[in-house]
Amino acid sequence: MNKKRTRISLLAMAVASGAVMAGYAASAGTDADAAGGDATAIAGSAKVRTLPIEQYLPTPAEFAKLSQAGGKLQQKCMQGLGFASFQAPEQGPADPRETFTDLRYGTVDAAQAARTGYKPAFVAARQTAKAGGPAAAAAADAPAPSAAVEPVLNDAEWLAMTGTTKEAGDLAKAKQAAPSQVQGKDIPPGGCIAESTRTLTGGGEQLYADLAQDINGQSYKESVKDSRVTKAFAAWSACMKGKGYSYKDPMQANDDPKFAVPTVSAEEIAVATADVACKNETKLVDVWHGAEAQIQQKMINAKAKEMDAIKKAKQTALAHVQ
Repeated sequence: MNKKRTRISLLAMAVASGAVMAGYAASAGTDADAAGGDATAIAGSAKVRTLPIEQYLPTPAEFAKLSQAGGKLQQKCMQGLGFASFQAPEQGPADPRETFTDLRYGTVDAAQAARTGYKPAFVAARQTAKAGGPAAAAAADAPAPSAAVEPVLNDAEWLAMTGTTKEAGDLAKAKQAAPSQVQGKDIPPGGCIAESTRTLTGGGEQLYADLAQDINGQSYKESVKDSRVTKAFAAWSACMKGKGYSYKDPMQANDDPKFAVPTVSAEEIAVATADVACKNETKLVDVWHGAEAQIQQKMINAKAKEMDAIKKAKQTALAHVQ
């Protein structure tokens, strides 16, 4: 890797060096506001259900706030190390319609399914633009108004930001081998990334914690094997067969290779519409969400001490950005 061209996501840096928003689409699902239990209407369509892990991971809106605050702290840190021209990009607000369980249980919005099938509206628009040629594709691929532009860091900047000169794949050895100073000034442990996170959390070095992310992903994997959910899948499959479609579960319908094309076909719209109708008829999402919530809570309880620390770090950080 040429570190002079290495990009670091300011979103990732703002909440610790780690995965970015990894758990918000634990399934390979598709559209907007995945339905759920403690329900509130969103965008006139689906409902929002909460999951226990939300107490431990920032929501998309909270993530945007923390990213902006973290970027400002990193900028101050970098400038203090002699990088006077370093500027952290502005991070715009999250889409107010975005929720923690978006995409998790597949397409649940009948109106959206009737418009764009299994493709969220923004994906359908981008794919249509790409099909229209290079100019349209370039416009479609332009950063959204709320997106931050990632900086390109040279070797010295990378060292100051991360406290290492090597890729994160061998982070422990990289930290040991890295110089402790840059431009004659001491680098804070873990670089400006870790320093900004410690400031936000009151001393902790990880906010978007690996354990919380792991539970968020693992609970989904466990939920699709739960007997209550597999029974609901069977009922959904029978409903779909009654409408002329043969799929064993919603993921198979969503991932049908026929729909992995830029344009939205009439068949895709018909299948997605039937999918949503059968989810409603069988109460699939109610069952699925309920089972996963129980599985998730059990996992959290098993790591109560660690999870309490993660929750405290999140609460402390959010108090700093209110």
